[in-house]
Amino acid sequence: MSFQNIIRDISPAQLQQVLEDSQQPGVTASVIRQQDGNSTVVLVFDDSAPSATESDEEALKPAASTQLGPVAPPMNATKFAQLASEYTQYFDACVITSPQHVMEVNKRVDKMQVSAARYKALAGPLGIPWYFVAIIHSLESGCDFGTHLHNGDPLSARTKQVPKGRPVAGSPPFTWEASARDALELKGFVGQADWSIARMLYRWESNNGFGYRPRHIPSPYLWSFSNLYVKGRFVADHVFDASSVSKQCGAGVLLKALTVRAVEHL
Repeated sequence: MSFQNIIRDISPAQLQQVLEDSQQPGVTASVIRQQDGNSTVVLVFDDSAPSATESDEEALKPAASTQLGPVAPPMNATKFAQLASEYTQYFDACVITSPQHVMEVNKRVDKMQVSAARYKALAGPLGIPWYFVAIIHSLESGCDFGTHLHNGDPLSARTKQVPKGRPVAGSPPFTWEASARDALELKGFVGQADWSIARMLYRWESNNGFGYRPRHIPSPYLWSFSNLYVKGRFVADHVFDASSVSKQCGAGVLLKALTVRAVEHL
């Protein structure tokens, strides 16, 4: 079982030493820049997903900058071995950039927390972290248990959108659990062993597509509502609009919010 330590109000002079001290096997460090110039460091032990025991809403205060900041533009690559360190760097640098987005993220996290027991009942036996499923559910349908996890279509029929005709087995109306299990099996998530933060980010991006990488734009599916994403998105299949801005929160941003908010159910 993982646990977490949150260290606040670290001065710029102290930050490097804190990060060096945290470089140990099984420890993942995330840095949240505070508006006063200091930093909050979240240490997750056992290289697992977040499980802190105290609230950290201060760390979710919006940052002043909406630029990419200290991280390099995304690599034009698709292999996890090439991208693992980039995911870690982006996750560490990720902060929410406006009060409105903070409110939206908090609402989504609240919804996931309320239904944590239901997510755990499904995901636990499949060897999947409940929050991985919850974040997909939030993005696809706003955590509506009357819809397919695959794409947000209603459970009263098989899916109409891609992937079409799911689940193949059984007859509608489907239970959310039966459909969700089908979606997770279809994507190859069941039975996986690595659920590190980097691997979860990779699974989400590969599931949504790597189409932003040749343009060196952080995928809004991961980073929308954060300082890492400014604009540019696909408005239709194979149709990219460089001026369009995603209005949906990114999966990586939700995961970061779960980390710093220290949800009790983790």
